[in-house]
Amino acid sequence: MKFRSNARYGKPVESGTIYEGKIGKLRISVHRIIYCEGWFLSCPDLGISQMQLKSDTLMSAIEESKEALKKVADKLAEDVNAFCKSDIEISR
Repeated sequence: MKFRSNARYGKPVESGTIYEGKIGKLRISVHRIIYCEGWFLSCPDLGISQMQLKSDTLMSAIEESKEALKKVADKLAEDVNAFCKSDIEISR
């Protein structure tokens, strides 16, 4: 997956504060928040907004993001499976 940096033109891509990637319809952002330490993960498609990461470097933050996204996706898959297997009941 390719991440796009918001680094200014002529500056190294590593000097950016927002790194966005897209795969299929899934948009992922590993970013900093002004006046806050560390890296954060946002993925609106999975309901993740500014999840604080423990990593200090960009590459470790991206790796940590993979694990966080996998956990959220696994939980979502569990919920979908539970819905599909459940008996439907309509109530007032």
